Amino acid sequence: MKKIKIFFIKFTFFIIGNLPFFILYQISNFLSFFLYNLVKYRVDVVDNNLKLSNLNLSSNQIKVLKTKFYTHFCDIYLEMIKLDYLNKNQIKNRFKVLNPELANSFFSKGKSVIIMVSHYGGYEWCTTLDNYFDHQVAAIYTPLKDEEFEKLILKSRKRHGIKLIPRYNALDEIRNLEKSGNKFMYGFMADQSPQIRKINYWSNFLGVEVPVFTGAERMAKELDIPVIFGKMSKISRGKYEMKLELITDKPNSHKDFEITEKYLRLVENQIHEDPNYYFWTHKRFKHRRIK
Repeated sequence: MKKIKIFFIKFTFFIIGNLPFFILYQISNFLSFFLYNLVKYRVDVVDNNLKLSNLNLSSNQIKVLKTKFYTHFCDIYLEMIKLDYLNKNQIKNRFKVLNPELANSFFSKGKSVIIMVSHYGGYEWCTTLDNYFDHQVAAIYTPLKDEEFEKLILKSRKRHGIKLIPRYNALDEIRNLEKSGNKFMYGFMADQSPQIRKINYWSNFLGVEVPVFTGAERMAKELDIPVIFGKMSKISRGKYEMKLELITDKPNSHKDFEITEKYLRLVENQIHEDPNYYFWTHKRFKHRRIK
């Protein structure tokens, strides 16, 4: 049964991956209507996130946001499949890193770098970052429970050259990579909720006190690795830009959790500028402190 399931998924991916973008987005329009209006997939989660956040949106603004969000939500997952069938030039035509020299300057100095991004805009396009930098890109990811499906997704995400590191042993793996003498760009998405048993720091995020991931900061300080933020912007459907911003080139000069706080504020600013493209279906506030 599993083999049939995987075959069906691969066949579906093949069909979607070979469709032109304008047809892809017609499918996305249908799926977003289906998920939002008929299935109501996680609409309660989106409503709760927006209600608890400090965006202070009117009911009409929330209605417009949800419509745009569900369309974008479907876009990014269809684009994730489509990425497998794009060559380097096609990718660079649709996704641009505006100032790669910020990261590359550290490579020329013989240093690795940590890039912190968020689940915003076309974050799945980050799997192509190896096309833009002198460093080899190594991204931290959360393994899936379904092993066969995970193999399929990992193969897809590694197609454009990035190395994937399971987050459960990420720190040890990065230590070993640093000992190898090669220089890497380590990618962290640290804006979602950690497991309750692994909470060691709480912060205010979008007006709510929540637990946050601190692994990127701990690794930066231990190995003296500069930290940058990758700010993703959606220009239009299937068109994205990333601008790099320096968080710190001297991680050990910062107090505990200061780097994490800088990252969170940058993510918040990104969301406030245009909240339509954040990952609102994630239960970000499931662990929160009630005042």
